[in-house]
Order: sequence, then structure tokens, then C-alpha cells
Amino acid sequence: MKRECFCKWNMSSKNREDAIAELIREFSFQKTTENLLQIALETRELAEPTIVHEGIAMPHCRSILVDDFMIIIGKSDSGIPWPEKTVNIIILFITPVKPSGPSEHMELIKHLAKTLRSGGAEKILSAESPSEAASILKFSYGGNHKDE
Repeated sequence: MKRECFCKWNMSSKNREDAIAELIREFSFQKTTENLLQIALETRELAEPTIVHEGIAMPHCRSILVDDFMIIIGKSDSGIPWPEKTVNIIILFITPVKPSGPSEHMELIKHLAKTLRSGGAEKILSAESPSEAASILKFSYGGNHKDE
């Protein structure tokens, strides 16, 4: 699955809400869009936290506010409470609402689950660079919009 992703290494957030906001800011949305996406992702996380592996969370949602997949990998060396467990890697993605959206959204979730189950989880937790993390998940690394 060759989708582009961005990365935010050395995250400074100390809780889930701030971590989601920190990653969304990397996309350079307008403030209103950032707020709406924050609400959508938080609502999804409140329903059921998306810890997919020890140390890895995968917050995600579908939204009319994006035209294409928005994927970012965040890393926190100190860890972020999510809510009862601590995560070091966050794979956040937002998929567009369009006719093929639900199947594309599920394909991305299946791809990530399969990759993480087949040894990718341990590899991404020990990844030393954003490009290495992107490669482990079989994404092309699009860099980051702000300093690493």
C-alpha cells in the first residue's frame, strides 16, 4: 500500500487530547478545520480507545473536511497516557467521505493491522527515524511540515 505519510518525531504532548491536536497541526489546516477534526477523532477515541498493540495507538476517522488520505505517525519517547495505558507511537489517519471511502478506510485498517501483527509493531516501536517508520508500514515518507 503506497500511501504517503508524514511524521512528527519527539512529540511534546503529555495526554491523548494534546497528542491528537499536536499531530493535526502538522497538516496545516485552518483553525476551524483543526477543531472539527479534533472533535471527530476525540469522539471516536472516547467510544473506544484505539490501542492496537502494546505502545501503539491508531486514532482515525472519516471526514468531509479532507479530499485525500491524511496519515501521520507520531513518536513520543516519554510516552503518552491513552487513557489507562501508555503509547509511544501514534498512527493517526483521516480518510475522506466519498463513495469508495468506507472500503478504502477498511483496507487501510486491514493493511495496518496485518503489518503490525507480522512483526511491524516491534519494528516501528524501535524505529530510529521517521523514514524508517514509514517504510515499516509500507508508506512513502512525505517528510514533515514542521521541524522534527
